[in-house]
Amino acid sequence: MATTFYLNLDYDQLIELVVQLSEEQQQELIVRLLTQRGDQRSLTADEKIQLLQAAQLHNPVNEPPSLRREDWYGDDGR
Repeated sequence: MATTFYLNLDYDQLIELVVQLSEEQQQELIVRLLTQRGDQRSLTADEKIQLLQAAQLHNPVNEPPSLRREDWYGDDGR
């Protein structure tokens, strides 16, 4: 059984703790907060956009994709 405890933190202390989280953890926190808010009331358009952006992956593209069909399918197009 999980034990619940509360810390007496002011807003600035909370922000400092959130800044220490990894980018992935910060994105998960955003999703969690917006999901909880969405359960309590309807999300605004801006909140929905934030939730969508938090769920997106931020992986770099190693190289642009080729425009040639042969590179994609390995055939001569017949």
